[in-house]
Amino acid sequence: MAPLLKLATLLSLSLYVAAQGLGTQFITGVCTSDADCASGCCGFNSGKCAGPVIAQERDGGCGFGDAQPNDRAAQQFRNGQGAAPPASNNANLNMNANGIGNGNNGGNNGNGGNGAGNGAGTQFITGPCSSDADCASACCGFNSGKCAGPIVAQERDGGCGFGDAQPNDDAAQALRGQRLGKRGVAHWRQEIN
Repeated sequence: MAPLLKLATLLSLSLYVAAQGLGTQFITGVCTSDADCASGCCGFNSGKCAGPVIAQERDGGCGFGDAQPNDRAAQQFRNGQGAAPPASNNANLNMNANGIGNGNNGGNNGNGGNGAGNGAGTQFITGPCSSDADCASACCGFNSGKCAGPIVAQERDGGCGFGDAQPNDDAAQALRGQRLGKRGVAHWRQEIN
């Protein structure tokens, strides 16, 4: 009985902390508003902290506890701001004169920074890239210019091969065609290059 009581106490404490609006709750943690989450997004349907872009696709948006879902954290994320600060009541959050986000930042196409264009194959998924050779997954999303999982890129990003005239599915074919085993991604990357 004592372990069950300890578990119930810990759960109650975690719910109490989540309800404080400190912006410290991790993704999948219980939340009551966007302000609770480190990502700035409390899934509208689930009441759990979520990645801001994923919540738009899978959870009806952000803003659990509000009358309408929102995409404030996703707008901040897409504009290169990283995680959004806890939501405020300011509807014009970071808007320029044309009503478009990124008003406080210069142009940002997302194709720059560490790992883009180096051809070293070390860039993580979602990092900027200029070709498949930049990515550890061997797939630079054709439409986005960001490293992607090879299978997911076929479905969501028009394939791999950013910077090429046509998209490709080379990394997806390599992944489907063999078990990676102990040799891992580096082994099949060499085969397709």
